Amino acid sequence: MPEEPTPGGPLGTAMRKVTFPDGSSGIILVKAGTSQEDADALAARVWAERSERRPGGE
Repeated sequence: MPEEPTPGGPLGTAMRKVTFPDGSSGIILVKAGTSQEDADALAARVWAERSERRPGGE
């Protein structure tokens, strides 16, 4: 995945393909210039927070 912003998002944002801790993948919108490593970390945090909110934690 390229490190430069992907065209198509709102001004100042970039799309990043990420892999979540459960092995699934998706695309998230991040601030332009965000590294792939930081995007993956953000995706993991969001995934964990969403998992905690679900009944049974899964």
